[in-house]
Amino acid sequence: MVRKLQKKEKKLLAVLLLLVVFNLLAIPMYVVMYYNLSFLPLQNFLATATSNFLKLLGYAVAQDGHTVVTSAGSDVHSIEISWDSTGWKSMYALVALGLITPVKGWKKRMKFVCTAVPTVFFLNFLRIVTTILIALNFGFHYFEFVHTFLWREGLILAVIGIWGIWLWNEKDNINVNQYIIR
Repeated sequence: MVRKLQKKEKKLLAVLLLLVVFNLLAIPMYVVMYYNLSFLPLQNFLATATSNFLKLLGYAVAQDGHTVVTSAGSDVHSIEISWDSTGWKSMYALVALGLITPVKGWKKRMKFVCTAVPTVFFLNFLRIVTTILIALNFGFHYFEFVHTFLWREGLILAVIGIWGIWLWNEKDNINVNQYIIR
């Protein structure tokens, strides 16, 4: 005898399927990480933008490829804008979330992706600049703390927050039947 799934069970199964699809979309990200692939032009662009912005603020900064070189007095520090520093994982996660969220209509999903990705890119740029500014003004012994504990988790919260705000705004356009098994 086969029993029908209750409404609550169907919703839980739908969430499980959504998570499975999200994890399947994460496979390309893990491939990039496993093979240590990167996109040097993006790293160089962020290093250029960062050094130009810091110069605009009056700091002694130079750029060497994807490295920002700062000097405060006699101290010289090289800060590499690594592939992970570009925020690509956060942007990738937002694209995946935009694709799997059962919002009615692909146009709304693409609009979300096209606004969310530049927003995260800009927040990541602010992350890089403020981390360097704090290190320059308060000492480079704060660099790792600000970079690792404050901003890394801050960017994760930003991704969840941006997606959550979009979900809230689209709550009436969610197609719950997309992941519900009948």
